[in-house]
Amino acid sequence: LLAVFASAAHSAVAENYVNFESHQFRTLAISPSGERLFVTNTPDNRIAIFDPTTPEPELIGSVMTGLEPVAVAARTETEICVVNHLSDSVSMVDVTVNPPVVVRTLLVGDEPRDIVFAGTNRERAFITAAHRGQNSPYTSIDNPGELTTPGIGRADIWVFDAE
Repeated sequence: LLAVFASAAHSAVAENYVNFESHQFRTLAISPSGERLFVTNTPDNRIAIFDPTTPEPELIGSVMTGLEPVAVAARTETEICVVNHLSDSVSMVDVTVNPPVVVRTLLVGDEPRDIVFAGTNRERAFITAAHRGQNSPYTSIDNPGELTTPGIGRADIWVFDAE
């Protein structure tokens, strides 16, 4: 009888479970040549890679990134960058190898959201993030609190040399 009650209680809890997932921002990116499509799979912490040139897009690979990827951008034909919301990072992925691999991880501010590239050779990466915490430059003893200090923004833009 105890096992029946325990089973019933477990199934009642399972039915009330709500899956939490970070809000996605740029879920699709295409390679410069148009031969690869990159898709975020936020709940599985990975990027799926498709061949969009076939009559029906064909899955050709995937790569694990950081926790909760919410944006992807193709910097070159061989490299994509993935914004990991929960890991507070950006994964630089080499897509020329099979399977694709994360070759670098950039640590950025809290809850990064998106990435864009600029410059003549797309050599600068601009990453938006919340302005709250562990990587903030505003952590002096004279700072009474970032949320109440005038002139301190509520978002950060991190700039990296993409090379």
